[in-house]
Amino acid sequence: MGVAAVTRRAPALAFAALILGLLCSGTAGIVNQVAWQRGLKVFLGGSETLSSMTVVLVFLLGLGAGAALAARWAARTRNPMLALAGLELGLVLINAAVAALLSTDLSETVYAVQRLAVSAGVPLRAMYALGAGAVLLPPTLLMGATMPAASEAAQRQLGATSRSLVPALFFVNTVGAAGGALLASLWLLPWRGQTAALTVAIGLNALAALLVGLLGRAPAVAPRALAPAAAPRRPLTREERLGFALGFLSLGYEMLLLRTLTLSHGPLPSTFAAGLCAFLVAWSCGVALAGRLGRVGLLVPALLSGVLVAALPAAIPWGRTLGEVSLHISAALMALPVVGFGLLYGVLISRRAESWGRDVGRYAALNTAGSCLGVLFFTLAGYEAPLMVGTASIGLGLAAVGLTELWHGRSELEPRRAVRAAAVACVVAAAAAMAYGVTLRFTDYTGARVYWGADGVVAIRPSGDLYIDGLWHSRLTMGEGHVGRPYTWSMAAAAVLSHAAPSPKRALVVGAGVGVSGVSLAGISGIKVDGYEINRTLRRVLEDQPDMTLDALEHPSLRWIWRDARTGLALDETRYDIILSAPLHLRQAGSSQLLSREYLRLVRSRLKPGGVLAVYSHEGNEAQARLVQATLAEAFAHRTTWLDGLITVASDRPIRITPQLLAARLARKDLLYRQMREMHARLKEEGGLISLWDAAEARTDTGDRVITDDWPLLEYPEVARELVGPPPLPPGPR
Repeated sequence: MGVAAVTRRAPALAFAALILGLLCSGTAGIVNQVAWQRGLKVFLGGSETLSSMTVVLVFLLGLGAGAALAARWAARTRNPMLALAGLELGLVLINAAVAALLSTDLSETVYAVQRLAVSAGVPLRAMYALGAGAVLLPPTLLMGATMPAASEAAQRQLGATSRSLVPALFFVNTVGAAGGALLASLWLLPWRGQTAALTVAIGLNALAALLVGLLGRAPAVAPRALAPAAAPRRPLTREERLGFALGFLSLGYEMLLLRTLTLSHGPLPSTFAAGLCAFLVAWSCGVALAGRLGRVGLLVPALLSGVLVAALPAAIPWGRTLGEVSLHISAALMALPVVGFGLLYGVLISRRAESWGRDVGRYAALNTAGSCLGVLFFTLAGYEAPLMVGTASIGLGLAAVGLTELWHGRSELEPRRAVRAAAVACVVAAAAAMAYGVTLRFTDYTGARVYWGADGVVAIRPSGDLYIDGLWHSRLTMGEGHVGRPYTWSMAAAAVLSHAAPSPKRALVVGAGVGVSGVSLAGISGIKVDGYEINRTLRRVLEDQPDMTLDALEHPSLRWIWRDARTGLALDETRYDIILSAPLHLRQAGSSQLLSREYLRLVRSRLKPGGVLAVYSHEGNEAQARLVQATLAEAFAHRTTWLDGLITVASDRPIRITPQLLAARLARKDLLYRQMREMHARLKEEGGLISLWDAAEARTDTGDRVITDDWPLLEYPEVARELVGPPPLPPGPR
């Protein structure tokens, strides 16, 4: 039966079902991506940037491969709507399997595979990519096939003829994705946890399958006439080549957008959510404009977007202007150029669409391939260059894309050679700027020395204060200027005093930073200290500032291990007398994974009998501090705090610090004990060094809520306050 035989009501209902199905599918896709990224980071060692890059890259590879495969079979199916419903139903089944896999404790299995890889000389990052691919490629292949199938259904079964409908379909799907970013990042993960987020995504895929499969029923149609199998493969069109370049530039800009927001508003979960949502909303608006503006050219939107991108660092410098406005306004301002990216995408795909399923699939696959390259390049190379170099490079790339409109124009009056030379010059200038930026060891910015790296941005103020990704981290020091600092020296001192033996032999610092905690521990005679640090950008600081970092990089008793601690502790079975763990702010994205129940159990297994763990436990609100204490209480039999709960020391052995023990320790000649004597004298009026010890254990009244890998509640202060509640009032007089 042909489309002409379909009643008016049936196509309207089918179109509505298709639109709602795409909306649900887009929402589910981004909810899944956010939850997968969170769940897999437990096993994808390394920095937040690199582990996130691995998941995003695998996600995009799956989408692109799925679109390419759909381009080949979409024209062959008699019922594209039913095929789309089948794809959504397949996502329900596969995503349910992925959710079950991520909710299972696979630690020992994963760590066994990683140990085998290390012994065989296989790089761990290669293993992470293979593992992420094995888990994520099956569902993302189906996700990538949905848009070609939907486009084919709209054209062949529902009778759509206007090419402007193709950008409209992408608009609906992307609006759903923007909603999914907010739903996952601001509600599902903080309020319900990872498993609940994945369950909601599965439900949305099921709803999409139901809408398209039942309400979207439309008569089957004959497959398109196919070219002979022996016919040569169709060469790439200009629109498809430009789509590849546009994918490279747009995802490159997304990486820079997220970095700039991080520098301005901190590496918080809300920062990522706002940036991703703003990017998707702006992109969808641009795609919608492409459907309404008809045959708009490439030159003006490309040049305008390029100017906005290149001018961004000068117009909104991080740490100043952005810090004075809300996160949402900052994200909206930075996303303005993305409207141009979406407009260019919509224009190019409208020009290309003839056989919608085939052409949409090919274009989407090539655009996604460019996006993968953009993620790789701007994470591994672009992040090593100053922000303004990256934005200038993308601006020049957009100018080259726009100039192709004149380059391939039909007017004989156009100076083709001059336009071609200008486009090539833009590309060469972009490459030269990026190459120069990568060679820079650091830059000076508003009086600060800034080190740019793939693992993070480190800024050193004239005062010696050191910031990582916009958050204060530590302060450089000379001589014994670090003595007494609670974040570094006091943690080491508290752990050593809490240990039963006066001369512990092995210690570990998780988050070695600029080495102050490690060097402080090394003040015990005969001790060997290991330091895990994932931010390799800090290595340049240690190399350039040996006098201001206690020469920590070359300290004979301190061994630096440039790897994430969870992977390191899992693969190295060394046992320690003392472990310090204070790598992240409590509110920072990823901090839950270094204070979770699962992580603390791993740490406990790496302590010798009577060993102690010291953690930085009260940097946020009271609810966060109580969550930390409740989780520590599950893992360790005994806890005690210092500095009004700022530091917690936990152990399976009772922790007792008496005046007699303190006097005996302060009489020793070790450097750290000598520094303690000086602090003891300095605090004489307050009762000496023992006055910093709180003695009593901190509150753990959080109900049954603790920090887990599945529920990163710690990173959401306001949610923690609502769910945990205020501490109970002390009993009053009767």
